[in-house]
Amino acid sequence: MDRDTLRQRDLKPWRLGESLEGLGLFLPAGLLLLVFTLWPAVQAVLLSFQDEDPFGRGRVFVGLANYAELLKDPHFRQSVLLTLRFALVVAFLEVALGLVAALLLQYPVPGIALFRTVFFMTTAVSTAVAAIAWGWFLHPVGGLLNRLLEGMDLPPQGWLTTPQWALYSLAVATAWQAIGFNAILLTAGLQDIPEELYEAARIDGATGPVILWRITLPLLSPVLFFVGVLALVRGFTAFGQIHLLTRGGPSESTMVWIYRVYQEAFFNFRFTYAAAEAVILFLLLVLLTGVQFRILGRRVFYG
Repeated sequence: MDRDTLRQRDLKPWRLGESLEGLGLFLPAGLLLLVFTLWPAVQAVLLSFQDEDPFGRGRVFVGLANYAELLKDPHFRQSVLLTLRFALVVAFLEVALGLVAALLLQYPVPGIALFRTVFFMTTAVSTAVAAIAWGWFLHPVGGLLNRLLEGMDLPPQGWLTTPQWALYSLAVATAWQAIGFNAILLTAGLQDIPEELYEAARIDGATGPVILWRITLPLLSPVLFFVGVLALVRGFTAFGQIHLLTRGGPSESTMVWIYRVYQEAFFNFRFTYAAAEAVILFLLLVLLTGVQFRILGRRVFYG
C-alpha cells in the first residue's frame, strides 16, 4: 500500500469530525430558517390555492381562482402602481443620498469618525421611534416643517393628510432610515479605490466631476448595484411607516401592496386572497431582482 493511500485513510476520521462539527453549527440556524421562513412560505403558497367554504366546513381547493380575481380587482391594480412608484422613489433616495453622504464622509476633517457613527445611528433607530419622529416633524398643525414654511411666508402643507403628498412623504421617511447603512457600505467601497488613480487623473488635468464620473462611479458600481437591489426590495416591503403614519390613507393614496395584504388578511379576513397577493409580490420581487442582475449587472465594473 503506497503512502498516499495511507495518508487518505488517516484523514478520513478528521474529515468526518469536521463535517459533523459544521453540521452541528449549521443545524440551529437551519431549523430556525425552516420553521420561521421556509415552512410559512410553503403554507402561504398552498393557502393561495384554497378558499373559505361558505358553509363553514374549512377550506376548499379552488386552483387559480384567487389569482384570477386579483387580476380583475381594480383596487389591487392601483396598489401595484402605487407600490412601483413608492419603491422607485425610495430606491432613488436611498442610493443618491447614501452616495452623497459617503462622498462627504471621505473628507479628512477632524471628528470624521464621529460623523460616520451619527450617520449609521439612523439604522439603529426602530421603525416605531422613527415613525413617531417623522409624524411630529410632518404634522400639519405645529409640525417643524410647516413652521419652517410659515417662517418663509409659504403656506403649510398636509404632508401626511393629503393624497398628493402622503406617498412621497412616506418614501422620504422610509429612505431616511437606510441612508446611514448605505453610506457605510459606500464609504467602504470608496476606500477600496486606489488613491493613485485620483492622483494620475489630477495630474492629467481632470476636474472633480470628471473624476467622479470616470473613476469613482465605475469602480464603485459593484457596491452601488448591491445597495440598489436592497433599496428596491426595501421599497416593496416597507410596512411599519405606512401602518404607523397613514394606515393606507388618505383616500387609499398610500395603500401599497404589502399593506393591502395586511388589510385583506386581518381586517377583511380573506386569508386565502391575501396569500395569493403575497405570493405574486414574492414572484415579482424575484423577477425584478433577476432583471436588475440581467440588465444593470452587465454595467457593473468589477476591476
